[in-house]
Amino acid sequence: MNFLKSMVTVLVRKNYGVCFDFYTEKLGLLPIAGDRNGPWTGFAMKKGDEYCLALFAADSQSAYKGYIQPIATAQTDTSILGIPTDNFDEDYNRLREAGVEFIGEPQAIKEWGLRTVRFRDPEGNLLSLNSRI
Repeated sequence: MNFLKSMVTVLVRKNYGVCFDFYTEKLGLLPIAGDRNGPWTGFAMKKGDEYCLALFAADSQSAYKGYIQPIATAQTDTSILGIPTDNFDEDYNRLREAGVEFIGEPQAIKEWGLRTVRFRDPEGNLLSLNSRI
């Protein structure tokens, strides 16, 4: 296994196009496979990069035999998409100007060794912009 080359996959249960727009317009990711209509799209940071994130329409997951989608209202946060940055203030300000709604203000948490701020995508997935302190 090579976790250094792992990719985040987000399952979209509600509105695929709105979620696609969030990752392209607000986070600035470049779609390099698939499109706004789904059922999946692969994103990179820039042209020529490998996929860093993929969106999949949740209802398309039936292609994987044995998978059953959990009830949306029963699921609590079980993961956080951590987005590392070398320039926290610049990336935070760019996201804020793009209209990202944050959960609280940026925080330096010594116990974690991180400066962090959290937000959600249109599907309710929890994301965290992080830099080491």
